[in-house]
Amino acid sequence: EIEMVRQRYRNHREALAGLSADPPSEHLGGEYQRLLGEIDASLQKLDEMEHRPRSAGLPGTAPASAAPRRTSPGSQPLVNALQADDPSYAPIEEGSIANSGSTSRVLLIVIVGLVVLGLIGWLIWRASSDRKAPPAIIERSTATSALSQSTQPLDVAPAGEQESSAGLKVKPATADYGTIRRGTRAVRQFEVTNVSNTTLTLDVVRSSCRCLYYAYNAKIPPKGHETVTVTVDAAHAKEGALDEQVTVKTKENKSIGTTLGIHAIIK
Repeated sequence: EIEMVRQRYRNHREALAGLSADPPSEHLGGEYQRLLGEIDASLQKLDEMEHRPRSAGLPGTAPASAAPRRTSPGSQPLVNALQADDPSYAPIEEGSIANSGSTSRVLLIVIVGLVVLGLIGWLIWRASSDRKAPPAIIERSTATSALSQSTQPLDVAPAGEQESSAGLKVKPATADYGTIRRGTRAVRQFEVTNVSNTTLTLDVVRSSCRCLYYAYNAKIPPKGHETVTVTVDAAHAKEGALDEQVTVKTKENKSIGTTLGIHAIIK
């Protein structure tokens, strides 16, 4: 059986040797040579099994290892003739090109990350800088004379006239101070008349607001009158509407008295 197999290998080898003598293409010629080498290797194994000397190839045939290796256009390395002649030239390996490309991508990612972080930090700083503290309210200093430091005109509001049953009357009964800004003052005047036949001493009761200040002469002669100046200090008043009733009495008789109406808007 081994001899039959050996004979078949030899027949195939002779046929392939004839084909490889005039191949239609270089590729097929290379394949023929490769098949011849495999057949020779198989014959050598058969000889080893029977302890025979190795079979020699047919005359005129080259061993399979000597067959020229065909390369396709895409797999052939591009080597310049001048570079091949230059002993200092070293071809660039594919691994080094891949490593350089990955290094460039990592460097680009790091740069983009730093730019994004810088942009986020700038936006946070811009947002925090826009939060400005509210402007402080500067309280204007006021002198002892309320008339010289008033921010409202010193006029008597055209209101009604109030008269008490015991001999005091006031004009106007209510004064509208309008809108007063925080840190400023406004002044109005009231005229108090003594309708009795005796001298009366005025006593203005301090209001619960603690933001009203008075200036007046206490003594009023019979049938005489006295101006009571009332100043509203907005720095000591609450924001919103201010409505106060100031009581004016006489020291001689507490039952004799009248009231002054104060109205303002504090902002």
